[in-house]
Amino acid sequence: MSAKRRLNTETILNTAAELVEENGLENVSLLQVAEKLGVKSPSLYNHFSGFKELSLGIARLAISRLGDTIRSAAVGRSKGDALMTIALAYRKFARENPELYKAILRFPAYNDRSIQEAGHAVVHILYQVMESYHYSKEKTIHFVRGFRSALHGFVSLEEVGFFQSTEADVDKSFEQLVSCLISTLNTREDN
Repeated sequence: MSAKRRLNTETILNTAAELVEENGLENVSLLQVAEKLGVKSPSLYNHFSGFKELSLGIARLAISRLGDTIRSAAVGRSKGDALMTIALAYRKFARENPELYKAILRFPAYNDRSIQEAGHAVVHILYQVMESYHYSKEKTIHFVRGFRSALHGFVSLEEVGFFQSTEADVDKSFEQLVSCLISTLNTREDN
C-alpha cells in the first residue's frame, strides 16, 4: 500500500505526536512530519490547512490520550481509590509524554471548540468521582482545582529535576501528597 493511500488525519497526528516526543513540542514542522511519513509536505495540506491546524490536532490528541488514561484508571473504582489511581495515571502520562503534556498545558489559549470539549471531558471525570462525596458544586470545584493544581505542580517540578534527592523516594512523596489531599474529603451530607 502506498503512503498516499494510508495517509489520513489520524496517521498524521500520531506521527506528529511521535515527533513531538522525539524532538520537542517547539521543534516539529510539517516538513518533518511529511518526511517521517514518506510523503511530500503538500500532501499534508489535504488534511490540515497548515501548521497551526496541525498543532491544534496535536493538542486535541494529547488531551484525548490523557482523558483515556485517567478514565481507564478510574473505571470500577470510587472515592479515594479512584482519585489515587487517577493521580498515578496522570503522573505516569506526564512522565511518559512530557511534550504532549506541554501541549495540554496550553489548553486555556485554544479557541478550538473540540479542544475545549476534550479538556472539559477530562475534568468531568474528576467531577464524576466527586459526586459520591455529596459536596456542593462550589466545594467540588474548589477541591478539583486544588487536586489538579497539586498534580500539575508535582509533575512539573519533577520534570525539570527538582526531586533529585536520594533521601526520600519520589514515588512515595507523590503518593503521600495525594493521600493528604484525599484525607481532606469526607462523606457527610452537609458539605
